[in-house]
Amino acid sequence: MKVKLMPLLAGLITLSAVATPLVVKAEAPDQPTQTTHQHHQGKWAQLNLSDAQKQQLEQIEKNTHDQIQAVLTSDQQAQLKAARQNHQNHQAGQAHQGRQNVWASLNLTDAQKAKIKAIRDAQKASMQAVFTPAQQQQLQQMHQQWQQKHQQQGKQ
Repeated sequence: MKVKLMPLLAGLITLSAVATPLVVKAEAPDQPTQTTHQHHQGKWAQLNLSDAQKQQLEQIEKNTHDQIQAVLTSDQQAQLKAARQNHQNHQAGQAHQGRQNVWASLNLTDAQKAKIKAIRDAQKASMQAVFTPAQQQQLQQMHQQWQQKHQQQGKQ
């Protein structure tokens, strides 16, 4: 099962890196997220999203969040909420590593993992449908740059 868990975690991490600004906005609108939001807004600004696209992506992220919350137990939800609050108090590099640990610490059942993977796969497909072909290509390039940057950091 560990072999199957790694692609799931890698997919979640990748998607989280791309969708973090939307997650933060959808999950904690009353919390101070100015720094994180500004950091990711710069990346999204490169895509020149229309207002309609931004609204669609926000709705997709909200729906995904709600669906994942429905899969988790109340204890897992509380643990995840505490981790997100902690995430806001740390730098992005530390938070990335912490995100992996948080999901691993939730002790998800195989059924939960499968449901979350299906939800994330649907989210990815829905998000891809929002982007124009040029935006999809640019997003793929941004993702490759992100991967290269993190691989280089891992070697240091």
